[in-house]
Amino acid sequence: MDIERIWQTLIAVVLAVSGGFARLLSLKGKAKLKWGRIASELFISGFAGLMVLMLARASGLSGDLIGVIAGISGWIGPRMLDLVAKVASKSVGVDFESKKDE
Repeated sequence: MDIERIWQTLIAVVLAVSGGFARLLSLKGKAKLKWGRIASELFISGFAGLMVLMLARASGLSGDLIGVIAGISGWIGPRMLDLVAKVASKSVGVDFESKKDE
């Protein structure tokens, strides 16, 4: 793995976590946030950003566009993971969604 890919990965994850943090700040006042919820939301945001980065790289998107998508994926968090699962499911022909999870 070259240094440019490592930096791109770190930047995408930071942007995703920042997107998740911005969303949490926008919810301030609607509900009291506890440290456990903050940590889980930021982890989910970072994970979503990493998954989007991998898909974006596989699609050949530019670094700037990857950054934008990573930030947005952090903002929408779990909903982005649902979208990533659908894209991955179609690309490999496997249904990742379990009916018992609903």
